[in-house]
Amino acid sequence: MKKILTYTLFFGLFILLGCRDESLNPMPGWEPGVHAFGVFADIAEPKDGAGSRPNAVTNAVNFPLTNQSAAKENLKIRWVSLDNKLTVNKVEVYINMLESYNDADGNPKSASLGAKLIKTLSPAAGNREWTAFSITPDDVYALFKDATVKYDGTNAVKVFENPARPRVAGQRLLNAGTVNKLAVSADQFVMTWKLYTTDGLVFSVWNSDSICGDPTPYSQASANCSLTWTVK
Repeated sequence: MKKILTYTLFFGLFILLGCRDESLNPMPGWEPGVHAFGVFADIAEPKDGAGSRPNAVTNAVNFPLTNQSAAKENLKIRWVSLDNKLTVNKVEVYINMLESYNDADGNPKSASLGAKLIKTLSPAAGNREWTAFSITPDDVYALFKDATVKYDGTNAVKVFENPARPRVAGQRLLNAGTVNKLAVSADQFVMTWKLYTTDGLVFSVWNSDSICGDPTPYSQASANCSLTWTVK
């Protein structure tokens, strides 16, 4: 009797699954996607299979403290389609500036000025091929010259007119130092990107573990989601 019941349940389940209407399946199928890998162009690429990625390490290359009008950050980025089903025809590059300061009580704070579009690239290169570009301190200043922070919690003050951290032409972006005998960190810059494909798709958010924190050794499929540098 138990065997008959078991066989009945087995064949009933087989018929149920075999006749399932997949159009009614609430789970979406996997769709193609793209990601990118942004690096500091002045640092040589490692060999395939190498564990480290020195050209993508935080603060690997920084803005100088002096003569900033003549400086630039050389960068490059490549888009990657693992299944070759999508083509990227536009890359938007964004910069967020983080300013360190001490509040009225002397507590260390960091103000995010928000990510702003700084470059629009039309990559002529194909899948996994580099597109080079540069970002200068003057580019960053032009983006954030009107940004404000409420340093005292009430009054909005332009970042580049903050009397506690005076900035002058040629040295608008600051390195680490002291304000009222308290340490403050250097200005920091976080570059992110948005990818547009010929199919009209837009990619701006990726999985933080497999893409943004790509744990695999360096290869043509390497990925990241941002680059960060400072002033030194």
